[in-house]
Amino acid sequence: MKDILIADAGSSKVKWAVLPADGSAPATFITDGLNALLADQDEVSRKLAEVRSRLAGRHIDRIYYYGSGCAIERVCRRMGDSLRAAIGADDVSVSSDLLGAARSLFGSRRGIACILGTGSNSCLYDGHDIEHNVPSLGYVLGDEGSGTALGKRLVAEAFKGQLPANVREKFLDTYQLTLTDILDKVYRSPAPNKFLASLVPFLSDNIWNPYIYSLVLEELISFVKKNVAMYEGAHFLPVSFTGSIAAVFAKILREAAASQGYTVSEITADPTDGLIKYHRDETNG
Repeated sequence: MKDILIADAGSSKVKWAVLPADGSAPATFITDGLNALLADQDEVSRKLAEVRSRLAGRHIDRIYYYGSGCAIERVCRRMGDSLRAAIGADDVSVSSDLLGAARSLFGSRRGIACILGTGSNSCLYDGHDIEHNVPSLGYVLGDEGSGTALGKRLVAEAFKGQLPANVREKFLDTYQLTLTDILDKVYRSPAPNKFLASLVPFLSDNIWNPYIYSLVLEELISFVKKNVAMYEGAHFLPVSFTGSIAAVFAKILREAAASQGYTVSEITADPTDGLIKYHRDETNG
């Protein structure tokens, strides 16, 4: 067995896991987020230099990198070259974060794998690769059920007068945001999706309120209808979720799925543990 480095790379953070050749416990650490599609080469090199320093002299033989923005061949190729140069490993595999989620949730089994975090995505997984993907379309056209979509609904309903008055007042008081502030952050900032997703804690803190509960439930039902239900034979396949939103609203997510005739098999906060198991099994098998 060789030393293996696994990365689950999102726009907000990258979680790294080192699997030692002697089979001892994995070592994990977190670095700043990286979207390989959006980042320029200087940013990629700078962030990977930090990873090299965090590896503390370990010799890495193999890298499995699952990342945001890694659904395009040229992006994967560039990221692979950067990893080889920075870490020194010859055997480098770069794939999408969606494939990482699927392998984490299902291993070598078939199923529908879903991500619910800042953004959302899903796929039909055949036990090794993605068989079919209903496109996410990003936070402008899609991302149903995501932190961004939930934040967008919260803001829109607050300023269109649909939130109950006491909830609206509490929301505005919590974040000290005016309409001008919000429009500036949404239409002028470089990462409006992250800003909108940052408002989700208000929803989780106030989930006891029937209106807030219904808002979250409706958005998660929307994800199930527009994504899970679109895969052929979906009602006969296991459905599992990973991501911060899935974990925080796990109970409501199960209710949303059940309302459409689905049973959720597993919900995890992130794919790391599942990916460690998948690649250990693959290496030992």
